[in-house]
Amino acid sequence: MRAGRPPGDVGVNAKTDPAGTDPAPPDRRPSAASLEAKPVGSAAQPAAHEVALVFGTRAGVYGIAIFSQSLLAHLLLPAGRGEYAVCVAFGSVLGVVSALSAANGGQYFAASGRIGLSRCLCGAFSIGLAGSIVAAVAAILLIHSDMAFFQKADSGSFLLALLLVPLISVSYAAEMQLAGLRRFSPLARILLLQSCTVVAGVVVLVWTLGQGVNGAVLALIAGYVVKLACCLRDLRRACGLRFEMPCVSELRRIIGYGLRYHVAQIGNEIEPRVGVFILGALAGRADIGLFAAASTIMLRLGFLPSSVATVLFPRVARGSAEPLETVGYSLRLVCLATAGAVIAFLAVCEPVIRLLLSEAFVPAVPLLWIMAPGIVAYAGSNIFVAYFTGSDRPGVCSSALWLSLVVNIAICLALYPTLGVHSVAWGITAGVFARIVFLAFVFHRATGLSLPSLWLPRRRDATYLWNSLHVALSRKRRLQE
Repeated sequence: MRAGRPPGDVGVNAKTDPAGTDPAPPDRRPSAASLEAKPVGSAAQPAAHEVALVFGTRAGVYGIAIFSQSLLAHLLLPAGRGEYAVCVAFGSVLGVVSALSAANGGQYFAASGRIGLSRCLCGAFSIGLAGSIVAAVAAILLIHSDMAFFQKADSGSFLLALLLVPLISVSYAAEMQLAGLRRFSPLARILLLQSCTVVAGVVVLVWTLGQGVNGAVLALIAGYVVKLACCLRDLRRACGLRFEMPCVSELRRIIGYGLRYHVAQIGNEIEPRVGVFILGALAGRADIGLFAAASTIMLRLGFLPSSVATVLFPRVARGSAEPLETVGYSLRLVCLATAGAVIAFLAVCEPVIRLLLSEAFVPAVPLLWIMAPGIVAYAGSNIFVAYFTGSDRPGVCSSALWLSLVVNIAICLALYPTLGVHSVAWGITAGVFARIVFLAFVFHRATGLSLPSLWLPRRRDATYLWNSLHVALSRKRRLQE
């Protein structure tokens, strides 16, 4: 028996082509007038407990990650932290590039009920593993070259980081399926377990055994192995996952969707790390370590928008009736909440950095202030990305992310001779602002909703939030009873 939708899953209300073979995506663009007439807090309320669950998980993962970063900062110091950053950036980017975003294609077709879960995941795995082999061969040649970037860490550490390439590819595919099928509760436990595994690995390998950068990379590898094993176990037991390869036409559809989103996926992976690559070619290891620590802390503040986007995607993919109303409300919510979190953190950032990372990382504080506005813009852009990928328009995300990347690199290279490492922080902020402006404009053109209606807070937002929290708390009480 083929694995299809999970229990309780509702398929897309799709139209069919004249041949009756390929369901087309439904029209998900209701008029602005219908949205204004729609009562707030009705259809989107059931998602409140899911957002709360994912948000709580991301908050827990964030806390554990900060503890892990604190350990690495004290044990490796800025220079060692810089070596670790270039190795992980290299392995992570290769893992994303080689997978051809098949994980996103598999998630979309499984979440919309158009291709069975088993065939989607097996297809994503086969594409990712094949790409990883090709990427590893090319990477080995680069590692032994004379490029300045590969002189910032030992060649053995770079080779060890290549194990991340297939692990990132396949574990991300499994994670995306759990999110697309709205298995948020088990996914929450899995992500927390992954983070705890990394911390345990750092304590044992780096602190106790003194393995330095190699130990830190091995700890990260162990975390991905645990995540992959747990994801597969849950998908097999709860969703009937089995080994079942897709047919050629299905594989072509998965790859086709993935390739349309792949440019965005590469940009999404490279953008927060472009500073590491630029500094790897131009700066010393200590500067790389300072920037890596600062950017990691600031980007972690995006766990609220990523939580909302995770819940929003499957609803849009299934043709839910309220996606545009939810997009507007989610956009306002995450921007305000992220801005509040960033302001609160900046108020105490210097003593916090001194306490968590050590005195050696205090020079990274100005980088935090420069990146702060970009983090708020990053929060809003995540909501638009979730909408466009869920409505089968990933090409919009690709264009936006590469626009952001080009602006980022241009600012970095133009300002580096004058500002040094601070130019990289300015590049991140400028690039993210370019991205959200582009996405907001395209969203306006595609839906007809005015830009002020997206950004300006409404009185009913408070009612919407209160009703959503009431639904979430009521559900929690029922579960406790």
